[in-house]
Amino acid sequence: MTMSNIATELGISKRTLYEVFRDKEELLYECISSHMKKNEREIAARHQKENVIDTLMYIYTKQLRSATEVNSSVYHDLKKYHATIFEKIEARQQEAYEGFAPFLIKGIEQGLIRKEIHVEILVWLLKVQFKALMDNEYVPIDTFSADEFIQAIILNFIRGIATATGNERVDQLIEKTKK
Repeated sequence: MTMSNIATELGISKRTLYEVFRDKEELLYECISSHMKKNEREIAARHQKENVIDTLMYIYTKQLRSATEVNSSVYHDLKKYHATIFEKIEARQQEAYEGFAPFLIKGIEQGLIRKEIHVEILVWLLKVQFKALMDNEYVPIDTFSADEFIQAIILNFIRGIATATGNERVDQLIEKTKK
């Protein structure tokens, strides 16, 4: 895809596009960054007003949706052809994962997450599982869909760290989603 194609698709001149974005790399990064910021704002807003289980289940459904909307080759193309952007996104995701620890601690305080969990290890495990999901070398996507893997990762993660009360809430939310 060229800047000319993008300008044509947007109905603007190539010059106008270059006035806003230095090059295709910057445009690509800004698009991805904008999407990430939107997701972060949505999750933060929910985190402020909902319990941890509700927010985790929201993240779960959002991940399922995005797995079906985004082709896994995007991850590989970014890594191969846009290494600088890939590294920036990786750093941003690392920050997001680091922000996950206080979130889990809040769940412990709410009585929805088990007290005996090791928060830092769980954050690391979740990150590794999602990285593996994005890399077709580790996940047999010809046998199982990304949806099936995300469902297994997230539901097992949530159920594994939740208290009995937390798991009751998970069941309620799953039942509500089915309806």
